[in-house]
Amino acid sequence: MKFAITIGSYQMPQFVELQVRSLRRVFGEQVPLLISDDWSDCSVQIRDLAAELDVHHIVGGPRGHFGGDMAAGIHGLAFAKQEGADIAIKVSQRFLLVEPVVKSILERYFSDENTWLLLPGKVHPATIPRAESRFFSNFFIQTDCVCIRTGTLTPEELKRRYEEAVAVRTRFAAYVEKLFMNLMDTVFAGHTVICPELTHPFPGRSPLFLRRCQSEPAQYQKLGEELGMKSFVPILSEWSRLSRSYKPIPRFVEA
Repeated sequence: MKFAITIGSYQMPQFVELQVRSLRRVFGEQVPLLISDDWSDCSVQIRDLAAELDVHHIVGGPRGHFGGDMAAGIHGLAFAKQEGADIAIKVSQRFLLVEPVVKSILERYFSDENTWLLLPGKVHPATIPRAESRFFSNFFIQTDCVCIRTGTLTPEELKRRYEEAVAVRTRFAAYVEKLFMNLMDTVFAGHTVICPELTHPFPGRSPLFLRRCQSEPAQYQKLGEELGMKSFVPILSEWSRLSRSYKPIPRFVEA
């Protein structure tokens, strides 16, 4: 089973490098990787990093938090089709897949041809150590890791549906989680898997993933050291605290 993986990025080139290193450990050195970058003052550095790491790179925007995330999803579907992959995976830049067994877990779920969409579910507030991130427990799904069987949803259709959603201009119109919940009831009805292995940490076991609202900085630092990044300093704060300009507001997406 062939995977093609797209990393959504905005600033934070060290996280982009950690993503590439970790994904290659999980999926193998030859896994096709694309960085979908939302324009920032770090985009030139990210472009050069992509060249150094020998991965594909595309940049656009700036689209803002939700628009950039959706653009990564659109680019991911197109990239998977171009690479002839069976499964398109989109990961947010601070969500890390860590252990090689994750590949086997995904292959097991997608060995059922009725599985078209796989993503994490609702995180329990007790697993979120920082108060500023507790709002994540309000979502019934997480979209920091989205896996889609190639050919079940076109990038054009995903773009169209998001543009229609944000055109409403309501408070929650731009939420990517809201769009995917709608897709679960339409395009992916009867074909969705909520993956517990990518939702809940298992106490006493090595983590299969690092999610910024559930994981500690020391866990990211440890992973960085394991992958040869001795000076990696993780920043896990919410974007509302990091940037005044990178706001979660509706913006149209250009694929």
